[in-house]
Amino acid sequence: MSRDVDRLKERLDVVEVVRGYLSLQPAGKNFKALCPFHSEKTPSFIVSPDRKSWHCFGCGAGGDAISFVMRYENMEFPEALKFLADKVGLTLQSLNPAHEREFGVLYTLHEEARSFYEEELTKSGEAKEYLKSRGLKGETAKAFGLGFAPGSFADRSGGEALILHLIKKGFAVDDIVRAGLAVKSGGLHRDRFAARIMFPLMNAVGRVVAFSGRILPSADAEGIGKYVNSPETPIFSKSKILYGFHITKGDIARAREAVFVEGQMDLLMSYQAGIKNVVAVSGTALTAYHLERLRRIADSVVLSFDNDEGGFRALERAMDIFHAFDFHVKAMNLGAAKDPAELAAEDPAALARAVAAAEPSFRRLFAHYFHPDRSVGVGEQPRDTAAMKRIVRALLAKVKKLPSAVEQTATVKELAVASGISEVALFEELHDIPDDAKPAPVPQVTPERAAEGRLEMLANRLGVVAFTDPKFLAMLAENREWLPDHVRRAIESPASQSAQAFEMQASYLAARIPKDALEREYQELVKQLKIAVLKRRQESARRDVRLAESRGDEHALEAATRTFQEHSAGLHALSA
Repeated sequence: MSRDVDRLKERLDVVEVVRGYLSLQPAGKNFKALCPFHSEKTPSFIVSPDRKSWHCFGCGAGGDAISFVMRYENMEFPEALKFLADKVGLTLQSLNPAHEREFGVLYTLHEEARSFYEEELTKSGEAKEYLKSRGLKGETAKAFGLGFAPGSFADRSGGEALILHLIKKGFAVDDIVRAGLAVKSGGLHRDRFAARIMFPLMNAVGRVVAFSGRILPSADAEGIGKYVNSPETPIFSKSKILYGFHITKGDIARAREAVFVEGQMDLLMSYQAGIKNVVAVSGTALTAYHLERLRRIADSVVLSFDNDEGGFRALERAMDIFHAFDFHVKAMNLGAAKDPAELAAEDPAALARAVAAAEPSFRRLFAHYFHPDRSVGVGEQPRDTAAMKRIVRALLAKVKKLPSAVEQTATVKELAVASGISEVALFEELHDIPDDAKPAPVPQVTPERAAEGRLEMLANRLGVVAFTDPKFLAMLAENREWLPDHVRRAIESPASQSAQAFEMQASYLAARIPKDALEREYQELVKQLKIAVLKRRQESARRDVRLAESRGDEHALEAATRTFQEHSAGLHALSA
C-alpha cells in the first residue's frame, strides 16, 4: 500500500487537485483561496506546489492532495486513493483486500443496480407513464439516472429480480445484503425495492451510493411506505448526501446561491424548468454536514414553503438553521401551487419568476406580522402594545442570531419600516436581548507564562515576515542570537520543514500587506523580540541575585548583579 501511495503522490499535482474544487489565486510561488472548511472573507488557505501540500491559517487544517479529497468529499482513505488513482490513470497494485471488499464491491454493486433499474424503466409502460404524468421529460430522467425496480406486493414478498441479476453477474448474496439492495426475511432473500421509481443517490463525485424508491400509484397499499430509502452502509450516510448535488454544484458555485427544495421530484422539475442551482435533502432532516458543504460554495439560499401558518412556522425554523451558518436566506412565493414540482409542471416560467422574485426571509415575516393584507397566514397580528412587544422581541431574537453585523443592521432598518417603530428603539431593544452563547471562561495565565507566550508569538511572526523577502532573511541571520531554536534552524536550513512552513505563511502575508509595511513591521518585530528576550534574561538575573543573597555568596551576587545591570542597560537603549 505504501508503495502505491508514494507512486500516486508522485503523479498528483496538489495545485491541480485543489483547483478542481476551489478558485486559486497566485500568492508568490504559492496559491491562495478561501478555505472550504470554515467560513471566511479573506483567503487564508494556502497551497504550496513545492511542498505538495495545503494549509489553512484560519482553521489550522492541512495536508496533501489525498487528505484534501478525503476531507472535501467525505471519503475514507482507500476511497480517496482509488478516486485519485483513476483520475491520473494509475493502477493500484496493492490495495488492501479488506478495504477493497469493504468499499469497492459496494460501489460496483450500486453501479450494476443502477444499470439494471435504468434498463427496467425502458420496459415498464406504467412507470414511464407515471413520470410523464408528473411532467418529467425523458432526457431529465436519463440525466439523473432514474430507473424502475420491478416486482409486486400482491403476496407482500416484493421481488427478487435484482438479486438474481446480481448473482448472475458473480456477486455474493451477503454483499448484496450488505449493500442494502436486498433483505433477508423468513429465510429468503428479497429485493429491498419493488414496484418503485428509483432515484439513485450519488456522492459529490457522482458515484452511486444508495437509492430512494417511490412506489407506483397502482402498487400503493396500506403499510407500504410511499418512499423507501437505502439503509446506511459503509459508503452511504444519509446525513451527508444532498440529492442532485453532484450535478448542480457547479451551477450553485457560479450563482453563489442554492435553491433549496424538499424532494427528488421538486429538484428534477426545477432543474428541467431551468433552475440549475437547485439541491434537495433526500429522506432526512437538514444536518450540519449538509450546510457546511453547501456553505463552501454558496452564501445565499432560496427556500419554498406552503403559504399557510404551518409554512410560515417552518420558514422561521429554517431561518435559524441557515442563519447559524451565515447564509443570506430568501423565500419564494409559489402562489397556489403546493410545491415547486407542481408549479414547474403547470408553468415552468412561473417557477423561474418565483425564484427570481424571492424576497429576504425577514421581509416575508414582517409582511406576515405587520401587513395582514399581504399575509396569507393567520398568525397573531399586533392589535395592542403587548402583542406588538411580544412579536417585535421574537423577531429581534432571530435578528440577534445573524452572524453578520451588516445584515443585522439592514434587517433592523426594514423592521422599523414594517412595524412603524423607530430604529433607535429597535436597536436599544436588540441590545437588551441576551446572547444564547455563554462566554468561555478566561484561563489563568502567570506573568512568566505570558512573557513566554509573547516571546514565542514575536519570534514566529518575525520568521514569517522574514521569509517574505530575502533581504529580511539576510538581516535576521545577523540577529540569530536573539532567536529561538526553531526559527534559527529555519533561516539556516531553507529546505527544512520549519522553513517551508514559514514560507507558506509568508505567501499568505505578502499577498495581503504592502512591502513597505512589511519592512516597518520587520524592524519593529526585531526590536520587540530583543526587548522580550532581554526582559526574560533580566528576570532570570534577578532570580540569581536573590538566590545569591539568600546563600550569602558574594562572588555569585556580584556576577548576577553585573548581568542584571547589563540587561537593564540594553533595555534602556532599545526603549530610548
